[in-house]
Amino acid sequence: MATNYPTHPVFSWKPTIVGTVDWDDGSSTGTIDLSTDIGSGYWGWDSDGSNVASAASIQGRLAALLTSVTVATVSASYTWPDGDAAPPLSKYTTSVDLDLEFSTAAVAKQFGFPAGTPTVVTIPAVAPLAASLTDAGHWQPSTRGGFDERWEVNPNVGITETVDGSARKLRTWGASLTSRAFSFPTVLVANIRADAAADVSQAAAAQRNIVDPNSLLEGLVLAGRTPENTDDARAFRVFTAAGVYRTCYFVAPSQVSKLETLCSNASVRRVWGVSFVMRDNG
Repeated sequence: MATNYPTHPVFSWKPTIVGTVDWDDGSSTGTIDLSTDIGSGYWGWDSDGSNVASAASIQGRLAALLTSVTVATVSASYTWPDGDAAPPLSKYTTSVDLDLEFSTAAVAKQFGFPAGTPTVVTIPAVAPLAASLTDAGHWQPSTRGGFDERWEVNPNVGITETVDGSARKLRTWGASLTSRAFSFPTVLVANIRADAAADVSQAAAAQRNIVDPNSLLEGLVLAGRTPENTDDARAFRVFTAAGVYRTCYFVAPSQVSKLETLCSNASVRRVWGVSFVMRDNG
């Protein structure tokens, strides 16, 4: 797909998916327990080289679950609407008309579907259906310029010297590590904070829906404060192109303790420079 704005990087993590979804394929009905069948085990974004949502993603997992219990064959992919700052959306394809009713509006928003009463989504067989909101578990800065640099570092180095300067001793513990520095010079505030994302004018500038709670820098930082497996630091997949990613971690508490420290005012507090550092784990 040709675009006139940057589609990457995309920062992805494993959100905690909750709730249920009822399905109706025209011949039978049933319910999927999203909290059990997806839970915290899948990435908010995980693409292959064609921007298809992989089986490791929440979108690919939902499609696989629907395929396994309905008469439909369902797949999911990622797409970007036209525009200078349009956020990425998920798109679903099915072989038969498929009705989905999420247990609450908040549950539906995890997969990019807007609030409704009831929260019913129909995926038609005649054409793919793109969600109108972004999904849980990822952030795209949607900006040009800046940098993404990897720097070698080893903090476990000690050097001592005799008092007369006649000898020096070197001791090194552990292997060299990679520090990864990100800088995005012009991030719209609606892609940073939830309050701005809910503001009509700010959301319009970022081509966001005001009811969309996802794809925010704020969400990335909050995820970085939340451990995995009780106390493990959270893993992030940083996609720099379709199907191309490296795994990174926040290791400095200052990077996740206060959102404002990652941001610098670039233009009347509507556009911000965003910079932070992660540990690159390959």
